[in-house]
Amino acid sequence: MQADQQSIMVSLMDKGPEAWREYLRPFEEGAPLTGLSMQVIFQYAARLANDQNLDWAEVAVRAAELEARNCTGSERENALLWAMNLRSRFICKMGTRSGHLVLDKSLILAWVMEGLKLPLQTANAKAAELKAKLAGIKVLSDPEERQRIGNDLRDLRRIKHRLNAAKVLADCGELPNDPILNEWLEIREQLP
Repeated sequence: MQADQQSIMVSLMDKGPEAWREYLRPFEEGAPLTGLSMQVIFQYAARLANDQNLDWAEVAVRAAELEARNCTGSERENALLWAMNLRSRFICKMGTRSGHLVLDKSLILAWVMEGLKLPLQTANAKAAELKAKLAGIKVLSDPEERQRIGNDLRDLRRIKHRLNAAKVLADCGELPNDPILNEWLEIREQLP
Protein backbone atom coordinates (compact mmCIF):
# COMPACT_ATOMS: atom_id res chain seq x y z
CA MET A 1 0.00 0.00 0.00
CA GLN A 2 2.81 2.44 0.89
CA ALA A 3 4.48 1.79 -2.48
CA ASP A 4 1.17 2.50 -4.27
CA GLN A 5 0.79 5.82 -2.46
CA GLN A 6 4.37 6.74 -3.24
CA SER A 7 4.05 5.93 -6.95
CA ILE A 8 0.78 7.90 -7.20
CA MET A 9 2.37 10.87 -5.45
CA VAL A 10 5.43 10.76 -7.74
CA SER A 11 3.23 10.56 -10.84
CA LEU A 12 1.20 13.63 -9.78
CA MET A 13 3.85 15.81 -8.13
CA ASP A 14 5.05 17.59 -11.24
CA LYS A 15 1.53 18.14 -12.54
CA GLY A 16 -0.71 21.11 -11.92
CA PRO A 17 -3.96 21.36 -9.96
CA GLU A 18 -6.09 20.10 -12.88
CA ALA A 19 -4.40 16.68 -12.72
CA TRP A 20 -5.09 16.54 -9.00
CA ARG A 21 -8.74 17.51 -9.54
CA GLU A 22 -8.96 14.66 -12.07
CA TYR A 23 -7.48 12.29 -9.49
CA LEU A 24 -10.14 13.35 -6.94
CA ARG A 25 -13.12 13.27 -9.34
CA PRO A 26 -13.89 9.51 -9.17
CA PHE A 27 -13.93 9.69 -5.37
CA GLU A 28 -16.26 12.69 -5.49
CA GLU A 29 -18.55 10.61 -7.72
CA GLY A 30 -18.69 7.84 -5.12
CA ALA A 31 -15.75 5.54 -5.79
CA PRO A 32 -14.24 4.17 -2.55
CA LEU A 33 -11.22 6.09 -1.29
CA THR A 34 -8.07 4.26 -2.28
CA GLY A 35 -4.59 5.38 -3.17
CA LEU A 36 -3.41 8.61 -1.63
CA SER A 37 -4.67 9.73 1.73
CA MET A 38 -6.95 12.76 1.46
CA GLN A 39 -5.02 14.28 4.35
CA VAL A 40 -1.78 14.00 2.36
CA ILE A 41 -3.45 15.63 -0.65
CA PHE A 42 -4.85 18.41 1.51
CA GLN A 43 -1.45 19.12 3.09
CA TYR A 44 0.32 19.09 -0.27
CA ALA A 45 -2.21 21.31 -2.05
CA ALA A 46 -2.63 23.73 0.89
CA ARG A 47 1.14 24.25 0.97
CA LEU A 48 1.16 25.01 -2.76
CA ALA A 49 -1.88 27.28 -2.39
CA ASN A 50 0.03 29.39 0.13
CA ASP A 51 -2.90 31.80 0.55
CA GLN A 52 -2.45 32.92 -3.08
CA ASN A 53 -3.23 30.15 -5.55
CA LEU A 54 -6.96 29.53 -5.76
CA ASP A 55 -6.61 26.44 -7.98
CA TRP A 56 -4.48 24.66 -5.38
CA ALA A 57 -6.81 25.85 -2.62
CA GLU A 58 -9.69 24.18 -4.47
CA VAL A 59 -7.78 20.89 -4.62
CA ALA A 60 -7.08 21.14 -0.87
CA VAL A 61 -10.71 21.89 0.00
CA ARG A 62 -11.98 19.05 -2.19
CA ALA A 63 -9.60 16.62 -0.48
CA ALA A 64 -10.67 17.81 2.97
CA GLU A 65 -14.34 17.45 2.06
CA LEU A 66 -13.74 13.92 0.75
CA GLU A 67 -11.97 13.06 4.00
CA ALA A 68 -14.89 14.47 5.98
CA ARG A 69 -17.43 12.57 3.89
CA ASN A 70 -15.66 9.30 4.64
CA CYS A 71 -14.98 9.82 8.36
CA THR A 72 -16.96 10.27 11.54
CA GLY A 73 -16.44 11.95 14.88
CA SER A 74 -13.32 13.98 15.50
CA GLU A 75 -11.69 12.87 12.23
CA ARG A 76 -14.64 14.32 10.30
CA GLU A 77 -14.60 17.50 12.38
CA ASN A 78 -10.85 17.94 11.82
CA ALA A 79 -11.16 17.52 8.05
CA LEU A 80 -13.94 20.13 7.94
CA LEU A 81 -11.83 22.41 10.11
CA TRP A 82 -8.94 22.18 7.60
CA ALA A 83 -11.27 23.22 4.78
CA MET A 84 -12.96 26.04 6.68
CA ASN A 85 -9.71 27.54 7.96
CA LEU A 86 -8.26 27.50 4.44
CA ARG A 87 -11.45 29.06 3.07
CA SER A 88 -11.44 31.83 5.67
CA ARG A 89 -7.81 32.76 4.92
CA PHE A 90 -8.52 32.89 1.18
CA ILE A 91 -11.67 34.96 1.65
CA CYS A 92 -9.64 37.47 3.65
CA LYS A 93 -7.07 37.68 0.85
CA MET A 94 -9.41 37.60 -2.16
CA GLY A 95 -12.88 38.51 -0.91
CA THR A 96 -16.02 36.45 -0.91
CA ARG A 97 -17.67 34.99 -4.00
CA SER A 98 -21.08 33.38 -3.63
CA GLY A 99 -21.23 29.83 -4.99
CA HIS A 100 -17.43 29.44 -5.18
CA LEU A 101 -16.03 26.28 -3.57
CA VAL A 102 -13.33 28.17 -1.68
CA LEU A 103 -14.53 31.80 -1.51
CA ASP A 104 -18.16 31.36 -0.44
CA LYS A 105 -18.31 32.58 3.15
CA SER A 106 -21.86 31.26 3.57
CA LEU A 107 -20.35 27.74 3.72
CA ILE A 108 -18.22 28.76 6.70
CA LEU A 109 -21.03 30.61 8.46
CA ALA A 110 -23.47 27.70 8.05
CA TRP A 111 -20.84 25.28 9.40
CA VAL A 112 -20.10 27.53 12.38
CA MET A 113 -23.78 28.00 13.23
CA GLU A 114 -24.44 24.26 12.84
CA GLY A 115 -21.75 23.60 15.46
CA LEU A 116 -23.23 25.88 18.12
CA LYS A 117 -25.13 23.05 19.74
CA LEU A 118 -25.21 24.57 23.22
CA PRO A 119 -27.05 27.72 24.21
CA LEU A 120 -24.60 30.60 24.63
CA GLN A 121 -25.27 30.97 28.36
CA THR A 122 -24.74 27.23 28.92
CA ALA A 123 -21.43 27.28 27.05
CA ASN A 124 -20.28 30.32 29.00
CA ALA A 125 -21.29 28.74 32.34
CA LYS A 126 -19.61 25.42 31.48
CA ALA A 127 -16.42 27.23 30.47
CA ALA A 128 -16.31 29.12 33.77
CA GLU A 129 -17.13 25.96 35.75
CA LEU A 130 -14.41 23.96 33.96
CA LYS A 131 -11.85 26.68 34.48
CA ALA A 132 -12.59 26.78 38.21
CA LYS A 133 -12.56 22.99 38.56
CA LEU A 134 -9.38 22.47 36.60
CA ALA A 135 -7.55 25.25 38.44
CA GLY A 136 -8.02 23.54 41.80
CA ILE A 137 -7.67 19.89 40.80
CA LYS A 138 -4.50 17.88 40.58
CA VAL A 139 -6.09 14.46 40.13
CA LEU A 140 -9.70 13.50 39.48
CA SER A 141 -10.47 10.21 41.16
CA ASP A 142 -14.14 9.98 40.16
CA PRO A 143 -14.26 8.36 36.69
CA GLU A 144 -17.74 9.76 35.96
CA GLU A 145 -16.63 13.29 36.78
CA ARG A 146 -13.49 12.81 34.67
CA GLN A 147 -15.66 11.64 31.76
CA ARG A 148 -18.07 14.56 32.13
CA ILE A 149 -15.23 17.09 32.24
CA GLY A 150 -13.62 15.46 29.20
CA ASN A 151 -16.89 15.59 27.27
CA ASP A 152 -17.50 19.22 28.22
CA LEU A 153 -13.94 20.16 27.21
CA ARG A 154 -14.33 18.46 23.83
CA ASP A 155 -17.71 20.12 23.18
CA LEU A 156 -16.46 23.58 24.09
CA ARG A 157 -13.22 23.22 22.14
CA ARG A 158 -15.16 22.06 19.07
CA ILE A 159 -17.27 25.22 19.32
CA LYS A 160 -14.18 27.39 19.79
CA HIS A 161 -12.44 25.84 16.77
CA ARG A 162 -15.46 26.63 14.62
CA LEU A 163 -15.66 30.15 16.01
CA ASN A 164 -11.98 30.65 15.13
CA ALA A 165 -12.85 30.40 11.42
CA ALA A 166 -15.56 33.04 11.89
CA LYS A 167 -13.13 35.23 13.86
CA VAL A 168 -10.75 35.28 10.90
CA LEU A 169 -13.61 36.56 8.75
CA ALA A 170 -14.55 39.14 11.38
CA ASP A 171 -10.96 40.39 11.61
CA CYS A 172 -10.80 41.08 7.87
CA GLY A 173 -14.25 42.65 7.63
CA GLU A 174 -15.95 39.73 5.87
CA LEU A 175 -18.35 38.74 8.66
CA PRO A 176 -21.91 39.96 8.30
CA ASN A 177 -23.48 41.66 11.30
CA ASP A 178 -25.16 38.71 13.00
CA PRO A 179 -26.14 39.37 16.63
CA ILE A 180 -26.04 35.68 17.62
CA LEU A 181 -22.64 35.06 16.06
CA ASN A 182 -21.31 38.32 17.48
CA GLU A 183 -22.32 37.21 20.99
CA TRP A 184 -20.53 33.91 20.48
CA LEU A 185 -17.41 35.68 19.24
CA GLU A 186 -17.44 37.83 22.38
CA ILE A 187 -17.12 34.75 24.63
CA ARG A 188 -14.81 32.79 22.29
CA GLU A 189 -11.69 33.61 24.31
CA GLN A 190 -13.31 32.32 27.47
CA LEU A 191 -13.84 28.88 25.95
CA PRO A 192 -11.13 26.31 26.68
